[in-house]
Amino acid sequence: MVTLLRAPAPLDRAAAALGARQGISAYEASTRLAGEYPRVVAVLADRAVAEAQAQGLRADGMAAAVLDGAEVESDRQRDVAATLAFGPQSVVATLRDGRTREVDYGSVGLLIHGVRTGVSTSVEESTVKSFSAGRAILTGGLSMRSSKTVTTTKTTEQRESFVHVRERGGGRSLAVYERGMNYAFLGAALAPSSMANFTTVLTTLRGRCAGARYDQRMTRAGGFGMVPLCPPGIDPAAWKSDVAAALIALEG
Repeated sequence: MVTLLRAPAPLDRAAAALGARQGISAYEASTRLAGEYPRVVAVLADRAVAEAQAQGLRADGMAAAVLDGAEVESDRQRDVAATLAFGPQSVVATLRDGRTREVDYGSVGLLIHGVRTGVSTSVEESTVKSFSAGRAILTGGLSMRSSKTVTTTKTTEQRESFVHVRERGGGRSLAVYERGMNYAFLGAALAPSSMANFTTVLTTLRGRCAGARYDQRMTRAGGFGMVPLCPPGIDPAAWKSDVAAALIALEG
């Protein structure tokens, strides 16, 4: 993924340069530049070609980089928290796999706050009975109703807030998901809703990781440019979210 890290100015000049590099019209290039940054402006199969294009864009005065889709962090690589314990110098997370991880507040360089939106589909079958004149005649009035099975497809949008805690120098992110946590550690601050409890956790992290950059662009609707097709076996909503988080982390 060839990525521009910030909005270039003026836009018309940047669009002309991008169009020349990619062999497209300035108008089409301008559509690739419109939206949130960092922004993917090309998806290529060959990393060497992507690096060459990014180098050319840098020569044109743009802040460009390359993100390899194979290096996009997912929940398989993250440490996903099941519960937390806030200490004076660090937070200790008990992970979903039973391991523990301690993160010093001073080592945190980035907090990515976002909302992951997914769609689930369910199929429901119900039996509907209705009056049938033909059935009444055939049965001499003993049975006057017929039954049929009605299939209904129900689509539900699911939204879940999260925060990725990233330490300086790289390594695995510590992920906290709104509905995947046991919030008993909040004690007297425990609220009835998961959203309220998540907000308390996020506020605490922001307060104690005072030196960290806080990014909430992923709480807003919209994307970060062109995204490669979702790899097999990965949830599409999670893939888009993971790519966006990787782009934000790419800014440093």
